Amino acid sequence: MDWELYAWLKRGSRRRAVLNLLYESEKALTANEVKNKMKISLSQSSFSLNELLDKKLIVCLNPFDKIGKLYKITDLGKELINEI
Repeated sequence: MDWELYAWLKRGSRRRAVLNLLYESEKALTANEVKNKMKISLSQSSFSLNELLDKKLIVCLNPFDKIGKLYKITDLGKELINEI
């Protein structure tokens, strides 16, 4: 277990909520779908997704598309959500 990553995720309530949303979702989600489900702005949604992507807690399934990128949780992300 990476305890620094665990603490980083636990500190950010929005990061944790976005990761949990992807964990509970049966399908990959776009930034716009995350925005609508969480009732936050698109910039907040995109920022949180990029943070999680940088830490390898989620993966972008179509990184070369300009619009409508799809995000899905990784095994590491699932492990951290289960721990929290």
